[in-house]
Amino acid sequence: MFENIIKFFKSLGKNEKETKSKDAAKERLHLVLMQDRANISADFLALMKQEIIEVIKKYIDVDENAIDVRLTNKANDDGTTGAPVLYANIPIMSVKEEAKEEVRKEKKQKTEENNVTEEQKNTEKKNQKEEKVKKDSKNIENKTVNEKKEKETNKVIEKAEEIVEEIKDKNKEDADTNIETISEEG
Repeated sequence: MFENIIKFFKSLGKNEKETKSKDAAKERLHLVLMQDRANISADFLALMKQEIIEVIKKYIDVDENAIDVRLTNKANDDGTTGAPVLYANIPIMSVKEEAKEEVRKEKKQKTEENNVTEEQKNTEKKNQKEEKVKKDSKNIENKTVNEKKEKETNKVIEKAEEIVEEIKDKNKEDADTNIETISEEG
């Protein structure tokens, strides 16, 4: 009976080993199919992984041995397999001080650029307001000058009308005098 129990556990162990190798083979086949669908070779994926690591290493210290970059499939909402996805699991050990300083400098530079841009906008607005004030002042000045000219013109017209009336009256008087003179003579 003890032998049967040992055989049973041995058969379980074999199933686990077979299942593990079956799953590993299935995973490898799955990876090959995804690489084929995405038109990405294993060499290309390895090169891409190395370049990603090099870029990241500029800014952070990483555990290169623990980095996992692989191609996987995105699952659709309906549970079907979707498009290939590049998956990268990169354990970060620490952020480099130089990178932090560079980020601070870039942030400071952007802030300064924004401030300069803001100052330029404010200066431009101020200049536009000053131009508007000058234009409005000139318009008011022109309006005042035009009103004065109009008043002077109206005065001249009134004076001319008075003179015309005086001339008419004078001519009427002269005409009346001439008529009286002619009547007396005739």
